[in-house]
Amino acid sequence: MKCKEKKLYCSRTLPPDMLNNFPENVIDKILMCLPFRDAVRTNILSTKWRYVWRILPELMLSHTNWKPEEDLTDLTSNFRKIIDHILAFHFGPVTKFTLSIPYFDICPIIDDLTHFLSRNGIQHLVLRLPIRGKPNEVPSSLFTCSQLRHLTLQNCVIPHQPAFKRFERLISLELSDVTISCKLLERFISRCLLVEQLVLQISGASRNIIKISAPMLRSNDYTGNLRCVCLKTIPLLAKLSLSHREYYLGAGKCNIAKIFEPFSALEHLHLNDMSFAAGAGEVPTRLSHDLYCVKHLSILSIDLSDSDEVS
Repeated sequence: MKCKEKKLYCSRTLPPDMLNNFPENVIDKILMCLPFRDAVRTNILSTKWRYVWRILPELMLSHTNWKPEEDLTDLTSNFRKIIDHILAFHFGPVTKFTLSIPYFDICPIIDDLTHFLSRNGIQHLVLRLPIRGKPNEVPSSLFTCSQLRHLTLQNCVIPHQPAFKRFERLISLELSDVTISCKLLERFISRCLLVEQLVLQISGASRNIIKISAPMLRSNDYTGNLRCVCLKTIPLLAKLSLSHREYYLGAGKCNIAKIFEPFSALEHLHLNDMSFAAGAGEVPTRLSHDLYCVKHLSILSIDLSDSDEVS
């Protein structure tokens, strides 16, 4: 008797079609929190949910959506089918798109996908491509995404883009394990005039100096194998992190005393695995500019063994 009463009570407290009564904005929020594969599967829940995934403005495709014991036999083929599904059935703007497949053996062809995104108002784009094998070139259609505000690229090659003009709205740029020439990187950053946050982890060794000019830059996290980085025209920079760098001083090279000259607004400074080297008599005894604005200072693994003491 108690069990029957409990069942009757439950049936009276739940609406006859609760899923159909959800507001549209609530349904959108729920589906945008799900991986794309699961978002599509919600079309069987209710007639109101059937086609919602086709107009979602935020989509995420990740290798973590597949269980190793079930679907890892042909992930590239599965992902290609999903991409084709998006191209065929999704309509409306896509403001945020994430593709995270770093552990794939082969990268699916995504040229048509980036072209699709460039025509549908993409503002936040994350591409984390496979780390195995030969790095994949970024499709040229990426550089036609005129409304981009946030861009993350990982494990790829950025080839020369003669037709690229600028990303007028970009405020955040992250390049991780990206192969790109120094000149192209300088040109790329200099044409993103509004960029405020910059994260660089550059693949490949080089003896060239990279000059970073970004008048609106506020945060810069730099890790890589370039011989030297030169930051200029960065009056608003408040946070700087440099890792795995070597500064060679002398004619035409970076000078430790002058490297902090542009940092009039710097508040957070992190130096990691740094090596300062110079010939006899080349290292000054103090910096030419005091960093009174710095509030947080972190120094890890600094080698001054070949230099005089710097105060």
